[in-house]
Amino acid sequence: MKEATVIVPIYKVEKYLRACFDSLLKQTGQSFSILAVDDGSPDGCPAIIDEYVQNYPDRISCIHKKNGGYGSALSAALKVIDTPYFLVCDADDTLEPDAMEKLLSLAHLSEADIIVGAKFLVYEDSDERVYDCAYNRDFTTLIPNTVYRKDTDRFQDLFFIDPSPHAKLYRTDLARNLRFPEKVSYTDNLLFYLSLLKARNVIYTDEALADYLINRTGNSMQDVSYKAMNGEIRVFKSILTQSGYISNVPDMFYYRMFEAFKYMLYKTRQMNCTAEEYEETLDHLETFLKKLLPRGRRIRRLYARYTKNGIVERVRDDCLLNKRLEKRAYADMKKKMSASYREGLA
Repeated sequence: MKEATVIVPIYKVEKYLRACFDSLLKQTGQSFSILAVDDGSPDGCPAIIDEYVQNYPDRISCIHKKNGGYGSALSAALKVIDTPYFLVCDADDTLEPDAMEKLLSLAHLSEADIIVGAKFLVYEDSDERVYDCAYNRDFTTLIPNTVYRKDTDRFQDLFFIDPSPHAKLYRTDLARNLRFPEKVSYTDNLLFYLSLLKARNVIYTDEALADYLINRTGNSMQDVSYKAMNGEIRVFKSILTQSGYISNVPDMFYYRMFEAFKYMLYKTRQMNCTAEEYEETLDHLETFLKKLLPRGRRIRRLYARYTKNGIVERVRDDCLLNKRLEKRAYADMKKKMSASYREGLA
């Protein structure tokens, strides 16, 4: 029996797919299988998938399905895989030759539920490779090859890990019952944060094991359309909703969700949409903020510890996290942001 499954969600990545498959087939460790999930890709991807399945029937299997988005591809895969662990490799990315061998070795040694590796950032039409430790060094320093246990204070540092799927090996049982919104991107955030809440042990290695193509045309991270922004908000609302079914959720999780709110708030300024759509997006974002208000006091305690914002923004954020003051504070902020956005359209 294989120890892990590498799930490859596929949609409009014909240019990159062969390199992805080849990097998986050339792995030094062979105790894993590859599951390609064709999410109704309209280009040549389905034919490439079938070619590789035919040539490597013992290594690669596939699912062809109607388009439903990244989350639906993960859901389809998780329904059929039977290995103890899985890893998600986006089809425009690759793994280092010994990635699976090293991740599984760490899993054996630590009995961890999540194994996280560092990565390289790579670029189109360039040989440049930039090391990325895969977490925010401004707020913590992770200790390589050390098991982080859920019942320790040090476990909180893991919430500063980049939630992208690169070089992350998950115990399959963590994700079995997760509900992924369809027709949206950013569901890798849902996979990481909810799995982390359910994990007992996590181990990190500072060795770069994945290559993340960050400047591909069409990359969802670069999409600031009305649809994309509201999809991102929807994903984070789902994360909060599903976290309600998990026991012993730490304050750090809620603080990180507030930081996600702040990130999305700033990101709205880059949207390419009508003024009406912009205001609708701000309204939608407030519904996410309101879900955080019951934990406002807990969030403010960590905010005071970690924030690098100036005094004006600190005061505003304190009001946004206060049940009595949030409505007026958000209305004032929305009015200013909407006026600025309309000026930009003029």
